Amino acid sequence: MNTIIALLPFVCVFVFLFILKQTSLKSGLLSYAATLFIILIYPNYHIAIEGILHASIKGFLISFVAAYVLFFGILFFHLINNIGGIQTIAAFISGATNDQLLQVILLVIGLSPLLESTSGFGIAFMIVAPILIALGFTPIKAASIGLVSLLAVPWGALSTGTVIGAQIGGIPLKEVGTGTAIISVPIFIYFLVIAIYLAGGRKAIRHKWKEILLISIVFSLTMILFNIFVSVELAGVLSSLASSSIGLIIIRIKNSSQLKITHKSIEETSTSKKTDESISIIKVMSPYLFLTISIFATRLIPLFKEFLESNFVINLPTFSFSLALLYSPGFWLFITCLYTIFIFRISKSIVWISIKTTIKQWVPFVISTTAFVAISQLMTASNMTVVIANAAGLMFGTIFIYISPFIGGIGGFLTGSNTGSNAMFTQLQVQTATKTGLPLNLVASIQNASSSHATMACPSRIALGATLCEIESEENSLLKKMSLIVVGAILIIIIMTPILLFFGDYS
Repeated sequence: MNTIIALLPFVCVFVFLFILKQTSLKSGLLSYAATLFIILIYPNYHIAIEGILHASIKGFLISFVAAYVLFFGILFFHLINNIGGIQTIAAFISGATNDQLLQVILLVIGLSPLLESTSGFGIAFMIVAPILIALGFTPIKAASIGLVSLLAVPWGALSTGTVIGAQIGGIPLKEVGTGTAIISVPIFIYFLVIAIYLAGGRKAIRHKWKEILLISIVFSLTMILFNIFVSVELAGVLSSLASSSIGLIIIRIKNSSQLKITHKSIEETSTSKKTDESISIIKVMSPYLFLTISIFATRLIPLFKEFLESNFVINLPTFSFSLALLYSPGFWLFITCLYTIFIFRISKSIVWISIKTTIKQWVPFVISTTAFVAISQLMTASNMTVVIANAAGLMFGTIFIYISPFIGGIGGFLTGSNTGSNAMFTQLQVQTATKTGLPLNLVASIQNASSSHATMACPSRIALGATLCEIESEENSLLKKMSLIVVGAILIIIIMTPILLFFGDYS
């Protein structure tokens, strides 16, 4: 009975999201209220009002870490978008090659991860899908490929979801980020293959298998290396830039023979246009480079890092909470926003419009994420998590590690947010791993990877895609297709698990 009662908060989230079809915001708040009700009336999980307040405040503080980064990430996107920067990047990609399959590769493993890594919030999909339609793809193909392009969600908004998961699980961020990257290597290849299949079928895969393999391996290896040696927060940005560069080099090599036979006068005109475009694209990309260099310096220059970590720090020992405001990626996104406003001379009216739009998107995220994190903290404080972990340990034992990807996937599917899913399930996963003697860092990485990659099939995101691409009548078909793709990714994680246990350094 105790286990069933302990599971009710998770059941409530499922019921509110899928049966009653409430938004994530309402579902989070209603599930939080239901959790409070259980704690207040059920003796075995009863805690004092002070304990409830402590857990709830701690939930807010943990979610603030993500909210701080995400606000300026969303603002940065809107500033760039409102000055036509995203359109410039899209025009550059479409102008670089007429090969639709190469365009898809650049969008899926170049532009989309870059936008998602800096902004988060699934914004990359909202940009990539319309570009694909403009490039000539049918709306259903554009929506499907756009959703698949969300392969960098673990590093979205400078890895806020991964940071939250690491904090809640008590695992070093570097271990969770690196573990997630290693687990995701075959998934990156899988998603790029799926994107090309959606774009052109099996023939397209046979035609582009070399490019798929090369660019996905570059993306995967750089992702691992940047997580290990540079910064988890910055890994998505750097990997997307690296893979984009390789993609453009491939395009240049393929186009070189055509350029040689072009008539001189046409060549001069083309070169002139290309130069203007290059100046434009360099200017548009400069804020991304500025952000990259800034965070790079904060992570790799010891004196600078020490200063940022020891000044302007919010330190609340009562809640085991500490946040170095200047060291956080949120501060450097703020500085990048200022740089963008200055370099593009953005008017006050556009800045104000961008801020208002950002607030409208940001506030629901903060409230819903706070609710999910608070639910997790309340369940921990009332011993619900321990009870579930004990039951799962007794039922599955060490086999639990093969159940773990499904739990993470369900979390991502339910909430549509890696941050929300990690807030709800990381504590449970780590507690169960402790009970069964499984490596905590591997289980935390599995939770983070499976949760992130399942968000692309979230019903609310599918509904957004159907509306954005004006295919509302095909929403159910899109949901089924994306759900099958996500199940494939979860199965890959399960297959990867024994390999990592055998070869990995997990203790």
